[in-house]
Amino acid sequence: MRAAFTAKATFPESAPPDSSTPTHPVALGASRITSNLRRALAAHFHITQKDMKHLLRVSFAKVTEYQKRGLVHFHAVVRIDGPDGHTSAPPAWASVDDLTYAIRAAVRRTALTVTSDTVGDHEIRWGSMLDVQEITALGDGELTDAAVAGYVAKYATKSAEDCGTVDRSLICVACSGRGHVPGDVLAGCPECEGTGHAEPFEDLLVQAHVRQMIRTSWTLGGLPEFVDLKLCKWAHMLGFRGHFSTKSRTYSTTLGALRDVRRAWRLAQADAARARAGHPAPGPDTMLVTDSSWAYLASGYRPGEELLAAQTRHEINETRADKERAKTEGEVWQ
Repeated sequence: MRAAFTAKATFPESAPPDSSTPTHPVALGASRITSNLRRALAAHFHITQKDMKHLLRVSFAKVTEYQKRGLVHFHAVVRIDGPDGHTSAPPAWASVDDLTYAIRAAVRRTALTVTSDTVGDHEIRWGSMLDVQEITALGDGELTDAAVAGYVAKYATKSAEDCGTVDRSLICVACSGRGHVPGDVLAGCPECEGTGHAEPFEDLLVQAHVRQMIRTSWTLGGLPEFVDLKLCKWAHMLGFRGHFSTKSRTYSTTLGALRDVRRAWRLAQADAARARAGHPAPGPDTMLVTDSSWAYLASGYRPGEELLAAQTRHEINETRADKERAKTEGEVWQ
């Protein structure tokens, strides 16, 4: 049985509009809501969590979707499996209604307190925008893993650029964002003129709302209480530094298992090619020695490619300029 839910975090109206807020839903969803979900499900079944481990497991897969306003939505597929994970069937007495009840209870219970001497203490919790639905069978009536993967994939294809931010780090490489020469605090960085920015924020071709989120993320990243969030490093992502896709250990196969399968397939293909060519198979003690050397040739575009790239870059900049002009002056009359 599978249930999908969509949720976003809600922040107090008294909190400053800081762009570190996309980071905090990672803490809300990573361990707190999963722990509360297992507690709520065990309480609903009137059993202990220790006993529940011998009866069923709660597995999940989560993707992050950037919205145009700069906030992130979380879409998750939550599933009840048997005690051995996805290879075993769930108990017959566990239903989708039980899972839905536990999800809603866990969302209501989950909260995170942000402590700061500068901006004050605030409690962050999941908001009212919670949508829990059962993933039902599609097409021929069979609920396949491919159908569930398709549900998740349509949200995983969105990136931070969809909300209008930039696709590059804004930290000055010369000073690593410190604003001064390494080893000399009094000497300002000549590359960024002491700002730590790779490029001035006011020159970014983004909307004012996105620029403010980037600027606030950078400002909060310089506070001691938020240094662990690395907001300056991820300012171009509006403060969100979580992975776009995560899953529980028992939801499905692991990346290591997939690598082992690919490695075995490539070895089998190499053995077949060697047999077709009539080459002897290597012995168990054979050592492969690769002798090669690399020399730098060139970098950048070739002349024809450079012209095409320059034309494409010019058209993109013109389109962005027209959009910015339309916000203040209206659409261009044609």
